[in-house]
Amino acid sequence: MHEIALCEGVLGVALEAAAGEPVRRVRVRVGRLQAVVPDVFDQGWELVSQGTAAGGSRIEMVEIPVLVRCRACGRETEAPEPPLACRHCGSPDVQVVTGDELVVEEVELAAGEVRRNPTLAASGEEG
Repeated sequence: MHEIALCEGVLGVALEAAAGEPVRRVRVRVGRLQAVVPDVFDQGWELVSQGTAAGGSRIEMVEIPVLVRCRACGRETEAPEPPLACRHCGSPDVQVVTGDELVVEEVELAAGEVRRNPTLAASGEEG
């Protein structure tokens, strides 16, 4: 049940973004390689956020598929499950492009203000 540890990390980021204000919702991008079980993640969030400014808030998980870049043929393909390999040529010599991330995308405060992750806006990855 590694979801609890992941939720603890997300909580730290969310509370920092909220700067002491009550949190209504946290949106998180979770790569498929993290092997997160959504129901367990929700339960973990309820547990770790209890008694904090995020207590009673909702966690919104956006699952990111595994995308790999093949070193043999240069193509990018989705790799739905391990073992990771190029779906075009079958080579196992691939680099993970997406699918291993855990990123807090935004924190919505109880007052309605949404605080977005500034690193996503700077890199053009806004959702």
